[in-house]
Amino acid sequence: MTRVTARPAVLLVDDHPSNLQALEGVLEPLQVRTTQATSGEQALKCLLREDFAVIILDARMPGMDGFETARLIRQRARHRDTPIILISAYHQDESSIIQGYVEGAVDYLAKPFEPEVLRAKVGLFVGLFEKDRELKERAARLREAQAELLAREHAALLEAAVQRARLHGVFTQAPVAIALLQGPTHVYTYANPLYLRLVGRRDILGKPAREAHPEIDGQHSFELLDHVFRTGEPVTGKAIPLRLEGETGRETAFFDFVYQPLRTQEGSMEGLLVCACEVTTQMLARLKAEELSARLQRQHEALQKSEERFRSLAHAVSQIVWTTDAEGRVAVDSPHWRAFTGQPLEKYFDGRYGWLECIHPEDRSRTVRAWVEALRLRKVFELEHRVRRHDGKYRHMSVRGVPVVTEDGRVREWVGIHIDITEQRRSEASASFLARASALLSTSLDYEATLAHVARLVVPTLADWCAVDLLSADGGLERVAAAHHEPEKVGLVHEVLRHFELDWNAPRGLPKVLRTGETEWLPTVPEFFFDAGARDEHQTRLLHELGLGSYLCVPLLSRGRILGALTLVYAREGREYEEWELRLAEDLARRAASSVDNARLFREAKEAVQVRDEFLSIASHELKTPLTPLRLKLHSLRRSARTRSGDLDSGTLLEHLDVAERQVSRLSRLIDSLLDVSRIGAGKLELDWEDVDLVEVVREVVGRFEPQATKAGCRVTVSAPGPVLGRWDRLRLDQVVTNLLTNALKYGAGKPVELSVTTQAGHAVLLVHDQGIGIEPGNLSRIFERFERAVSERHYGGLGLGLYITRTIVQALGGTIEARSTPGEGSTFSVSLPGVYAEQSPRTPAL
Repeated sequence: MTRVTARPAVLLVDDHPSNLQALEGVLEPLQVRTTQATSGEQALKCLLREDFAVIILDARMPGMDGFETARLIRQRARHRDTPIILISAYHQDESSIIQGYVEGAVDYLAKPFEPEVLRAKVGLFVGLFEKDRELKERAARLREAQAELLAREHAALLEAAVQRARLHGVFTQAPVAIALLQGPTHVYTYANPLYLRLVGRRDILGKPAREAHPEIDGQHSFELLDHVFRTGEPVTGKAIPLRLEGETGRETAFFDFVYQPLRTQEGSMEGLLVCACEVTTQMLARLKAEELSARLQRQHEALQKSEERFRSLAHAVSQIVWTTDAEGRVAVDSPHWRAFTGQPLEKYFDGRYGWLECIHPEDRSRTVRAWVEALRLRKVFELEHRVRRHDGKYRHMSVRGVPVVTEDGRVREWVGIHIDITEQRRSEASASFLARASALLSTSLDYEATLAHVARLVVPTLADWCAVDLLSADGGLERVAAAHHEPEKVGLVHEVLRHFELDWNAPRGLPKVLRTGETEWLPTVPEFFFDAGARDEHQTRLLHELGLGSYLCVPLLSRGRILGALTLVYAREGREYEEWELRLAEDLARRAASSVDNARLFREAKEAVQVRDEFLSIASHELKTPLTPLRLKLHSLRRSARTRSGDLDSGTLLEHLDVAERQVSRLSRLIDSLLDVSRIGAGKLELDWEDVDLVEVVREVVGRFEPQATKAGCRVTVSAPGPVLGRWDRLRLDQVVTNLLTNALKYGAGKPVELSVTTQAGHAVLLVHDQGIGIEPGNLSRIFERFERAVSERHYGGLGLGLYITRTIVQALGGTIEARSTPGEGSTFSVSLPGVYAEQSPRTPAL
């Protein structure tokens, strides 16, 4: 009988009718039925009448808002799993989004949004709803078939007494744990030996389940038993952990199980059938399969007479169980195989190899060879191969089949089982891959070469092509490594970055990952991605040539900092990134980032040690330079005093004292510079704000340096139209002018030095220009750093601190300093300070 199924319905909830009409328009291409509700109360009433594929709910309705409505919907068991999409026209702050997810929403959209986004999400949930409805209809048909089977069983109950006894023997020797529970308290009426062994051979018959197994209270098993008895719906579990009191004490084991309801002839609930299979290790699963094969052979006659019951039991287990005749032809349906692969029944029954179309093309020939050999030699058929799932993805399966031999030595049939080992293989492959990557990352502190090796390791294991990009110190982006499964295309991977405009505020792609530190994962790359950021057709062609089918971009994070990103791409059709590959890529990125960070820290440490050693050498020299003439003058005075050769004339004494004073002043300045660096590093540089005339400070410093200028052969001139008054620190301004003039005299010896003071747009501007050796362009950006210098300390003295201290003082005063220079023609330092008085007369700031 053909069932006509109505299209799935979507519930639209919004207090504005215009919004409801707009939502209907967006969903119209999906051809779904829609039901409108203008309030949360009306929505709850609609849910009493009908089940919906998805609920689109306005978060900010008056009265009962979307959050409360979602919470009430989730409290109903019937609609606990119905997807809810919250929509809000307000700014979606993080707390609102979190509240939406807490109340049960699966997504949260803020207006305006792209209609295609909503349509895609609703289309997904509608598809899931139809699948769920189809599965429920199949379950209903299975229950109908089961009811018919039970009716036939009941009709033949008297004639099957002997068969029941033999079936009891099969249960007793079955390779799965089987128990029968009766009533709402689940009293044990039967448990086969394997079941008793799993529970420690305890005396459980006649006892309720909660009394027989107090140790599993709180592990959700009792709740599942109650649910099956209450609803009459079977429950299956796969690899569920359970702590049981076994023969060797309490142990954790993993089980595949089925809780199947048992009904009376009238259809009322009588009890439960429990079938459990321990899958703690794959070896145990194989041993169970061998045990099943041996017992099937020993119980050949019993199984012949209870074949229908055996087939029903095979359908109840969660693994893929299959049978063939003696020649290897499929003659009996395997619902689990068809449900897993989606293969039609007629295809499955198509000759000896109908099932072969579900095997991966690369595995088919060896599978056929092994199967033919097993049939010929009547030996166990055992191997691993990949089976295509109903969604088109391949899963790694371990398959084992054994011949069922009659007493006269003939093979009556083959019985086999498929076990999914995909996760185990993925785990092994991931561990091996990360081990090799870690070994590469630890081989060298040259992280660029190391990352290149890692990129070649990634391709083709985890990508068809990949790229590693690192952020540079100046905020730029550098592609340090790339690989492609077609080596001749590696150059395109580098070229595609050079030809794309990187918008750092882009909502997607590499800029977003570098900005947010969050992974971007696109299992299937939409067409618009090819045009994002491209300037012309050439860039678009580059991407098409490289291929962009499935995409992962993972940030390189270390110590809370974003160092760069790892981009992985599957270019060939049929490959999409899955969640396990996402986790593997993120693990690899963490290790790579740690390697890069460690290499950079090591490099910085070496540079710091080198700077320290250079500074100690320079400081020793600079401190020793004034001490030498000072010591000589003191020795001369001491000799004169000891020989009493006569009084020193005042001119000679003053000359000695002048030399001593100059050297002591030089020592004092060196020590003050070191103290200033210490204060700056500790954040203790203090300013004494007062009314200051910058022109007056400049003239005082120039006057004080007149002897040094004369000695250096420099003519110093000051140009100022008049006083430039502002509120600054006079002592620190003096220090700024002193440092700049000292540099000009040092590097511009024998040439004129010009100082000028002007005002521009409320700022005081000081220019210091010399005509000395100048500064190379590559050194202009670093001369203001600690211990940095543009020339060798062998030719020019100094600690390399003057400009660093000058810049720090200027910045503390709210100003800026910059240098311009042409090598061989001189340098100009420009200082701009805010705080110039509008009227050039000293004033006291208003309180």
